[in-house]
This record gives sequence, structure tokens and C-alpha cells, in this order.
Amino acid sequence: MPQAVIVYYSRTGTTRQVAQAVAERTGWPLAEVADVKSRAGFLGDLRCVMDNLLQRSVAFRYNGPPLDQCDDVVVLAPVWVVRLAAPMRSFLAASVPKPPLASRVAAICLMGGRGGFQAEAEIARLVGKKPSPALVLTERDVLSGAANAEIDTFVQSLRSLQAEHDPAARPAWLSPKET
Repeated sequence: MPQAVIVYYSRTGTTRQVAQAVAERTGWPLAEVADVKSRAGFLGDLRCVMDNLLQRSVAFRYNGPPLDQCDDVVVLAPVWVVRLAAPMRSFLAASVPKPPLASRVAAICLMGGRGGFQAEAEIARLVGKKPSPALVLTERDVLSGAANAEIDTFVQSLRSLQAEHDPAARPAWLSPKET
């Protein structure tokens, strides 16, 4: 059973870039949510907008372990029209076990300019708990490299929470000394 997984959806590759950066820093495996039907070009852009405005459930493919088999789940998704991207919303609605996901959940939302905090709240509603840690990044900061320090801080928070809940994962310097 995987202890942790990084689940991402990326239409343009920017969210994938952040997911890969988190995976490199943690050593955790990646799991991808992907579109069944291409969203390329103008018609793809239009579908993105309409799917979110109408809150449509969309078809997706998932390549990863069942979320209920993971202790830690990091969700990464873009923001479309001030909401969580439709494929990730559909995946979480269909894949999160009921009652709420027992795993620890963290999230990174990537936005063009706004809507990241609404998308974070939507993730919380779908998984049944507030993601912690949570991070909202702009596409501009990711592409310029300015988000690297924030990603590092996010990963440090992940590691601290994991060590707090799993003594076996706790580095020796954090473990209480035996007397």
C-alpha cells in the first residue's frame, strides 16, 4: 500500500511541472487525472469554461492507487473560471470514499490570477476536510521560478505533518530521546 501519493490534473503542463517538483522533493509517486476527450485549441478552451460554469461532471482517466489506500494525498489542480478544474472536481467526487477521506490531504491550486482559495474550499468540500497544508500559486510565479521557495516550504510542512503522525517516518533528530 502506498503511504503517499501526489494526484494531479494538468491541461497545459504547468500543474504537472509543480507536481513533478513536489515528487522530486518528497520521493512520493505521481498519479495523473487526465481528460478522456482532448481540450486542445479554442473548442477545448470553450469546453473548460462551460464545464465549470455549468458545474458539469466530465469523463476522466485516472492512473494511480485508490485514495483510500493512501495515508497522505496531495491534490494539485488548476483553477478554471474561479473554480477547481472540472476533471479534478469530477475525479474527487467519484473517487473519494464516503465517509470523508481518512487520509491526510494537502492541496496546491494553480491560478491565472484569482480563484485559488475558492478551488481550495471546493477540494475541502469534496474530500470532507480542509487540506493542510494548502498552497495557492499563480501560473506566472511557477513559470518564472518565483514559486520554488513556496513549494519548498509546502514540502517542509508535508514532511513535518507526516513525522508528527508517523513516528517511523520521523527523522532521528525529531524523535524523543530515550533516557
